[in-house]
Amino acid sequence: MNDDDSTVALTVAKRQANQLTSNGFVLLNQLGGSQLVASVLAASKRKMHEIRDALGERDIGIGSAAGFEEIVQRSPGRWDVPISMSEFGLRDCDLPWWSLIATMLGEDAEHSFSGVVSSEPSSPAQFWHSDSPHVSSEHLGPHAINVMMALQDVTMEMGPTECARGSHLLTNHLSNPALKIDELVYQHLSTTPASLVKGTDHHEPECAAESLAAGTCLIFDDRLLHRGLANRSISTRHMAYFSYRKKGYVGNTHFEAQRSVFDLAD
Repeated sequence: MNDDDSTVALTVAKRQANQLTSNGFVLLNQLGGSQLVASVLAASKRKMHEIRDALGERDIGIGSAAGFEEIVQRSPGRWDVPISMSEFGLRDCDLPWWSLIATMLGEDAEHSFSGVVSSEPSSPAQFWHSDSPHVSSEHLGPHAINVMMALQDVTMEMGPTECARGSHLLTNHLSNPALKIDELVYQHLSTTPASLVKGTDHHEPECAAESLAAGTCLIFDDRLLHRGLANRSISTRHMAYFSYRKKGYVGNTHFEAQRSVFDLAD
């Protein structure tokens, strides 16, 4: 990339960063090209088959702590398999969203984890949740950003991710004692966009979801209230994710299991 290309990339990233700052998310249509999508999908399918074969027919609970190091069932029929960047054959700094990540989190932003989430047919909608809590009663810039890339065309029937616009400004349990941290970061029936503003002067955040062309990326603040919608189609929906953190941030509620699927007895 030459200097002119770098300047353009930074200008675009700053414009996208403004939207991410105000809404808590930005949707970038087909940011990932067909070659990247095909490569990530192939690596995802290889890893998923390996892990699901090791798991076999064994039951697995719902949630991070109930899963394994290699696989978590986030909600019924919604499987999360972490995949390293070396397994993907990728480098973060080469990816088309890196300029935005660096703008939001700094050039020294760190890779947290990556992988694929697969939502099977008939899997229900998730409960609303955020992925990590605020760290100060004062609203600060993001400490973590997630990139979710559609690995196929995702119709509304397949259940794309729904976001509560601007809710990253409202999920602060440190400034709103009515909010409970465990009910925010772990899926809980009582957590809704309306619950964030109960007893306050704020308006209920608008909910937004739309179909995604393959390669489209949903990039969002880790504190944003969001959920995967129900998959009412006959096809499994695959979304790759790449998560980043500000240098020095250590919070993690994403993968808490202390057991490996490869240690299971036959």
